[in-house]
Amino acid sequence: MEDPHIFDIRNERNFSFIKNHFISHIDTSSNCWTWKGVLDRQKYGVIKINSKAYKAHRLSYMIFNGPIYAHQIIRHNCDNPSCVNPKHLVKGTESDNSIDCVKRNRHPKMILNEEAVKVIKWMLKYKYKKGLIKKLAILHGVNIKTISDINCNKRWNWVKI
Repeated sequence: MEDPHIFDIRNERNFSFIKNHFISHIDTSSNCWTWKGVLDRQKYGVIKINSKAYKAHRLSYMIFNGPIYAHQIIRHNCDNPSCVNPKHLVKGTESDNSIDCVKRNRHPKMILNEEAVKVIKWMLKYKYKKGLIKKLAILHGVNIKTISDINCNKRWNWVKI
């Protein structure tokens, strides 16, 4: 019996047709394979197969790399939403994707960036004085807890000084 939590287009009867149809919608002339078909509002490719709409990058992953579990998302390590190059696509979770967004300065609500966090960590390590956490929070437009979490490596723990 097929696991309903796994998506694998390769099990479809008409897989070779699906693959050829998919390939007809891509431009492989650059490192990123650009989707030439329909794009959604976020610039992700969309394709309809057997009356079901798929995100083109997810379909590409399944065609060239294998199945995807229901809880997994497909991330672009090239940061190009219209790219369907299977070498640029990796499985992950929403949490992984959020970390990618912050590391790449793409998070819509982000106030801090990696350089600011390096300065904050350096100040906290080498120039710590009473009230510094509050001053850093005001300076960077964040709350005191954010600076405290950076100090305790609960946030931005991948940034090293």
